[in-house]
Amino acid sequence: MKKFWERVQLKKTDISSYEIFLDDKILKTPLRKKLIIPNLKIAEEIYKEWNQDIKIIDKDAMIFYGILSTSIDKICGNRKLYIDDILDFIDTDLTCYRAEKPNDLVQWQSKNWDPILLKVEKYINSKINVFRGIMPLKQDQEIHIKITKLLTKFNDLEILVLHRIANITGSVFLSLCIFISDKIKEKAFELSFLDELWQAENWGYEEEASKNRNKINLELNRTIYFLDCLKS
Repeated sequence: MKKFWERVQLKKTDISSYEIFLDDKILKTPLRKKLIIPNLKIAEEIYKEWNQDIKIIDKDAMIFYGILSTSIDKICGNRKLYIDDILDFIDTDLTCYRAEKPNDLVQWQSKNWDPILLKVEKYINSKINVFRGIMPLKQDQEIHIKITKLLTKFNDLEILVLHRIANITGSVFLSLCIFISDKIKEKAFELSFLDELWQAENWGYEEEASKNRNKINLELNRTIYFLDCLKS
């Protein structure tokens, strides 16, 4: 996106919301709705995304703006679609499909992914199945019911963040742990790209793949930080 503004301003509109102006025009969503920002931390991050001293701005890198504008443009009336999309990860969850060999990868997966499943099991009081190999299998219906019930407790912005994290990581269980554990947040990228990183460590790093992982890592960390700002 070519930069068409010279000055960015952050203005408080009432006791708990903010707006951003590009020159004298209020910043809007892609569907031309006013971008009403729910707290100062999120407003400051969106301000930084638009207040860059460069001529061409990567709009895809505007994570905070993207999440908030999507919540305004799309989730109203479509909340169930986002929840259903998250629920689709239950039967394909990254952390539930384990290698059969080599043994050191098997042990590495167990060491890193078992604690994630244990946290979720404790939270929902149900056992999550772990599968060997890559053939698609299904979790018990009880897991689907309990995760669905859990998701209904999240507000719209939290659903969007969870949806984005699940799509990046390939795991609804890891995404839920990110919501409840600071330690998991710190290791989120490594946990979601465990196999790739193990292979790179053992067989060598490929430059293009490393660049792609770095880009995904940045997106994931920014999305998790949005969650932190939302809770502040």
